[in-house]
Amino acid sequence: MKRQIETRLAAAVRDLPHEKILQVIDFVGYLRSKYAPDAPQRGSVEAILQALEQVGPLQFAPGELNTLLAEIQTMREMDLGTYDELPA
Repeated sequence: MKRQIETRLAAAVRDLPHEKILQVIDFVGYLRSKYAPDAPQRGSVEAILQALEQVGPLQFAPGELNTLLAEIQTMREMDLGTYDELPA
């Protein structure tokens, strides 16, 4: 049964353009991570580290990381202004 499914899958992607095949592979990885019995909780440190192992290190344009960090800080300050009990 599994071999039949593998054959059908291979036939289904055979004529797709390269970028679409990569999307199929990416989707399979998503399904594996989502339905794996020991999958780490989404957004957890373990899940982030696992994702980085799969895709490699993050790369930012010059100044992009500083902008993102500043935006995160701004959002934290907005939350603190609304909810005084939240930790920074």
